[in-house]
Amino acid sequence: MTSKELIGLNTKWYRYQNLITQEQFSEKTKFKMAYISLIESGRANLTCNNIDVIATALNIKPADLFNSKTAKKAKSLPARVDQYKPITI
Repeated sequence: MTSKELIGLNTKWYRYQNLITQEQFSEKTKFKMAYISLIESGRANLTCNNIDVIATALNIKPADLFNSKTAKKAKSLPARVDQYKPITI
């Protein structure tokens, strides 16, 4: 898995954990929704600044965006956040 794919899947994973839609995430990050789609699909070549913006918006550490375990879990997420029930630990 590439770094872009890891970041994309983890962005989606943590966004779902917070029950945030792409539109809400767009408002928090000031990124366009099309860019968020590129990020989550692993096709965006992100700068360090954008990684920091994503982490801040999701209340996580930037390093969490490189976690391969949560990235693998993100592959099984439903198409829409409103169809998701967060995992409680």
